[in-house]
Amino acid sequence: MNNIFDRIKYGTETIKDPLKNNEFSYGKIVAREKACNNCRACINECAMDAIRINTNAFGEHIVSVDKKKCIYCRNCVNICPNSILKMTSDYKMAELELAGDKLREKVYSIFNRSLVLRVVDTGSCNACMSELSALQNTFYDISRFGINVAASPRHADGLVVTGAVTINMKEALEKTYHAIAEPKIVIAVGSCAYNGGIFKEGDGVYGVVKDILPVDLVIPGCPPSPQAIIFGLLKLMDKR
Repeated sequence: MNNIFDRIKYGTETIKDPLKNNEFSYGKIVAREKACNNCRACINECAMDAIRINTNAFGEHIVSVDKKKCIYCRNCVNICPNSILKMTSDYKMAELELAGDKLREKVYSIFNRSLVLRVVDTGSCNACMSELSALQNTFYDISRFGINVAASPRHADGLVVTGAVTINMKEALEKTYHAIAEPKIVIAVGSCAYNGGIFKEGDGVYGVVKDILPVDLVIPGCPPSPQAIIFGLLKLMDKR
């Protein structure tokens, strides 16, 4: 629900907006160089501890944002008194079709068939699951890139996990992982899967995916867009 309110408030979408010159309106947060006065308002505001300010040899304050921890709430952007921070449309990815073609080639060269993934939600707000579901609609149609989703882990090559791992889902996650045949891959989708996100202090939370399973790929975002997920899969194939 918070994700829906956020989109209404800021007027953003996770797909291309033809009225904005086909730019993405939900992306990486960057800082202007040599402009920070080290007031640390952004650090104090960030609930995810994703912002750092370092001072270089020239006495200049350099702001950095950990994109894996960031949940893109924009609070740091709004509170910065000098407008140092800005949310961009930079996803660091190729065009969708180009990324898809390369991904398909890599998948078939490694597995000699489509890559099959099993998706498990271990305790998310369902925003990441919504974006993963969008990958299978007629706009993205990820199956044309050689990626399919299986209902059973015994038919899968890899595991996609969303959300912080709750106590009640820990055992189910482990059983799903062990049911997948070797070699298998694990993909953590979203800030919560990597760092717990807004749920990391929850009473029912056991931990994050990397505390339980070996993670091959982290796709950051809150939630990451379908384009970002496709690009992440391409990067994963580069590692294999």
